[in-house]
Amino acid sequence: MRTTSASAHPELRRPQVRRRSLLATSALLPPLALGLAACGGQDEGEGPDLAAELPRAAPGPADDAGGVAIPFTARMLGAIDRAEVNAVCSPLSAQVALTMVGMGAAGQTLQQMEEVLGGSMEVLAEGANTLSQLLATVGDEERELDDDEAPEPARASLVNGTWLQEGFEIQETFLEDLATWFGSGLFEADFTDDAEREQAREEINEWVADSTDDLIEELIPEGILDSNTRLVLVNALHLKAAWPEELTKGGGTFTTADGSELSAEMLHGSTSTWYEDEVCRATSLGTYGEDLALALVQPTGDLTDVLDAWAEAASGKDSGLAALLSGLEDSQASTQLAVPAFDIGWESALKDTLKSLGMTDAFGKEADFSGITGAVDLVIDEVLQKAVITIDEQGMEAAAATAVVMTETSAQMPENELVLDSPFLFLAYERSTLAPLVVGWIGDPTQTP
Repeated sequence: MRTTSASAHPELRRPQVRRRSLLATSALLPPLALGLAACGGQDEGEGPDLAAELPRAAPGPADDAGGVAIPFTARMLGAIDRAEVNAVCSPLSAQVALTMVGMGAAGQTLQQMEEVLGGSMEVLAEGANTLSQLLATVGDEERELDDDEAPEPARASLVNGTWLQEGFEIQETFLEDLATWFGSGLFEADFTDDAEREQAREEINEWVADSTDDLIEELIPEGILDSNTRLVLVNALHLKAAWPEELTKGGGTFTTADGSELSAEMLHGSTSTWYEDEVCRATSLGTYGEDLALALVQPTGDLTDVLDAWAEAASGKDSGLAALLSGLEDSQASTQLAVPAFDIGWESALKDTLKSLGMTDAFGKEADFSGITGAVDLVIDEVLQKAVITIDEQGMEAAAATAVVMTETSAQMPENELVLDSPFLFLAYERSTLAPLVVGWIGDPTQTP
């Protein structure tokens, strides 16, 4: 395998690529370093230190992108700590970040990652690429209308950044995969030096904050990076969308899982979707422009029943979470909705969650990431995620970011009603792919970050 470093192969640089409208041509080819700005010691607007001179691949079918995201969403949502009263996470963000790493995995490490993430690395990379380019076009048509009386057009982004130990040799095929599927190059940093390492941490966190409109700050806390850190791969997701018409506000009560009744501000509106099965019933709030939606899910029993059912049916295309999302999009049922306003945040180290799902070798001495580098052994040290979501009468805004830290080893119809006045789940999703973007549950809407 070929390797390269910043000092060698100066021909590996940021390419100049024409950008075309995905909505018009289904072939958006953004610049290699989309979303990478003022990082890795670079001046604002400069590209990464190391990048393959390749155009980004054209997006694939929307259905395929959503189909590969839903199973892992169901499994990860079912595996996170259920002791949390409120939770919000982005399995999609974790999936994309881990897919970047997985492009350099081999052997049993690769097999486990593909089994957990829900597809071959090629399929996962194609899905990530399609979603990233599709989300970049959210709200474009509404912005072109330039209607001052209309709600603010929706916007969404799914971007990637990668930081590499200075002078570290990297396989050219891995660098090419980053460019082709993730629109990413490599910024260099010296993690072996205390001051340089702290500067790199601050720059990564600043990139995340910029990419999430300052909703996610301090993704990587002090002490996570050390002198053995060799690679940090980051995915950042942000979405903001208004309802076509503002919801109305009113007082109400919310009953927690232990039976306590809390005063809560309730939002009221009407929707045109409905879904129900043996474990839940649901509706979805569309957004202005119709690119994004928010599914709101009320368990018929408790949250655990829904989480278990979705996890068990994760691979089924016509059951569980997949059935709910497709059912909502196919529905035309009138529904009166009442849901509490909420504003929650969540953060977690995902190593144990991923290991419980079967991804074990990547974190231990058995790890095989020889497709990233042939010079040293790498292992995933930690996977960190932060996520936030706010729902109010005007719309929704959510963000998530995931960092994978790698170290060198020393080794019309009857009208329905959905009153969400007890614990419920939510899923913000992209409508053409049905890909869940940010998901979670609410056990106490009065709690805020």
